[in-house]
Amino acid sequence: MIDINNTLDLIKLKFYNEWLYTAHIYDEGNSQMHESLTKQVVTQYIDPLNIPKDAKILDESIIHTNENAYSQVGGLSILFGNLALEGAVVKTAGIEANMRQFKGTAICFNSQPEAITGIMSHKVKAGNVVVIRYEGPKGGPGMQEMLYPTSYIKSKGLGKACALLTDGRFSGGTSGLSIGHCSPEAAAGGAIGLVRNGDRIRIDIPNRTIDVLVSDEELAKRRAEQDKLGWKPAQARPRKVSGALKAYAKLATSADKGAVRDLSLLD
Repeated sequence: MIDINNTLDLIKLKFYNEWLYTAHIYDEGNSQMHESLTKQVVTQYIDPLNIPKDAKILDESIIHTNENAYSQVGGLSILFGNLALEGAVVKTAGIEANMRQFKGTAICFNSQPEAITGIMSHKVKAGNVVVIRYEGPKGGPGMQEMLYPTSYIKSKGLGKACALLTDGRFSGGTSGLSIGHCSPEAAAGGAIGLVRNGDRIRIDIPNRTIDVLVSDEELAKRRAEQDKLGWKPAQARPRKVSGALKAYAKLATSADKGAVRDLSLLD
């Protein structure tokens, strides 16, 4: 298994880089290679799983060597702690150096629409950790992309002053201290569902940790209370959910398991 926390970042594939790249798409249907040439760079289609041992880098300004990697730790990291016992994912490549160790005050929302309303109504302040929960595979259900909240945080000038934590997911376009795929998710009894407004949250990217600074005893007390209430938002959301998604939610696993259905629950 690949150790994602220790995978070198050797190439920047982004559309707004200082150089443009040659995109090769293999069309299995007609066995043709389609090229979109955006710069006179000679490249060759290579199966990434079977790169020849004698392959050479032709331009080290584009593809870096191991010694000259863009980053020694790759573009993604998995964080663990009492908020994410099974892990959470962060795109480290988009984090400013001064945000790699961050301690902030939680402000909690139980859905993406609720978070958007809170951000746009100026409830979110510098120094907050915006917690968006019940948006995971089971809680969503379906694990929606949380792109809008990050965009609105940036639009308020808080992109370098706030963090975001969710059991929902992000696309590759996310920037800033945005942590997703928090597992277990809230709907599955994850600790993200126990966080309350005003709790202090510590995020340490270099050490790969994320914790809510609340005692184990207090978390156990909150868990007992939540068990009685059920692991769902206090107020039902107006979102219309199809029968298919409801059926999926009954069997869905959290993101660390791939959000696949656990068919053993049918036994």
